[in-house]
Amino acid sequence: MSALIDAVFSAAPETTPETDADTDADLQSVLASAVGDLARRTAAPRVCAWLTRDGEPPLIAAARWTTPGEPSVPAPGVLTALRGRRQPCDLGAPGVDPAIGRFAHGAELSAAIAVAPSETDVAEAAPVVLALGGPDDPPGRVRPRTLAMLEDVASRLRGPLATQLSMSRMARLDEAVQSLDRRAALGELVAEIVHEVRNPLVSVKTFLQLLPSRLDDREFLEDFRQVVIDEVARLERLLDSVLQHSRPNDGDEANGTACVGEAFERVARLLDHRASERRVRLERPVEANAPQVAMSRDALRQVVLNLTLNALDAAPPPPPRRGDPPPRPGGPAPRAVGRGGLDARSRSGSDGRWVEIRVEDDGPGIAPADRRRIFETFYSTRADRPGGLGLAISRRLVETAGGSIRAGEAEGGGAAISVRLPAGPRR
Repeated sequence: MSALIDAVFSAAPETTPETDADTDADLQSVLASAVGDLARRTAAPRVCAWLTRDGEPPLIAAARWTTPGEPSVPAPGVLTALRGRRQPCDLGAPGVDPAIGRFAHGAELSAAIAVAPSETDVAEAAPVVLALGGPDDPPGRVRPRTLAMLEDVASRLRGPLATQLSMSRMARLDEAVQSLDRRAALGELVAEIVHEVRNPLVSVKTFLQLLPSRLDDREFLEDFRQVVIDEVARLERLLDSVLQHSRPNDGDEANGTACVGEAFERVARLLDHRASERRVRLERPVEANAPQVAMSRDALRQVVLNLTLNALDAAPPPPPRRGDPPPRPGGPAPRAVGRGGLDARSRSGSDGRWVEIRVEDDGPGIAPADRRRIFETFYSTRADRPGGLGLAISRRLVETAGGSIRAGEAEGGGAAISVRLPAGPRR
């Protein structure tokens, strides 16, 4: 949960803006070098480079301006026309667009050339335009030598320009990918929150379903009332963790300890009604004097609940009992357990450093090819309803606590999920 919260709520990684800034600085350095070289070779007092990017206004990327005034950016129509001129152009020559001529006169520029990363790519307008002007090259009478130098500098600029523009695009693409990652994390976070909110609601729903028939059962009212209160408190902690951008229980599922037997008992009390409806027998042997596990109570209960709910759903339908109404034509088959029940057990390692929790069912089992994939977010072998979060959440909680989880085959068939957790201190 915390990883998702961090991914959604944290700002963009610090490296992204720095990478963009570094790439832009390198590109401007390349253009500044080309402008300086052109000014030195032609002795022109006014040389500048305009840079254009898709979706952004054009800018003066570099300039060498030794006369009064400042360089300016052409109007959009004029700049578009200049970006299409891949050969050096005398801006005052006969036949040149009058709008270009007027701009050249006002900006005191006389020659320009468009620079593209590749000479062969003529379909796309060039991103850079080099322009110069000076008394030795007035508009309409630019020296051929100046035009040749303009073309030579543009030719030398193509390679570095291609490299820098590629780096700039990669930096922007990386930022876009990270933005998509954060959006995907947001969707996953919302789905995970929905899943974790739904599970505590099981206790509330079960309590309300049983309440009318158990109003005189004081023990039931007291016991199940406490279960409901605890689950509502867990909901509150979950919501607090989202609001505070932290993990449940002050931010670390690995801190604190929990009793496996207590978690089994709590989940069994929560699901006994659902199990009896489906004719599932819940077996929950726990090793006597077993050590606690190094995991918070909330996290352990969530893992045991997720595994138990999955096992209940995997139970096959039994043969109809005498007196059961026949299934409606086209309706769903009755859901219950066919052969036996659900077995949740725990044992500690011989060295006392770990505890294993194992949940088995007598369902159809898990295909070997799916035994790794079932722990992936949103992957589910059930095509009849959405799912794929319970085991992914369980894996995240277990691994955060320093444990491991794997899927296998139960002894008599069916699926077996084994969780291995570090042991906490003995009670």
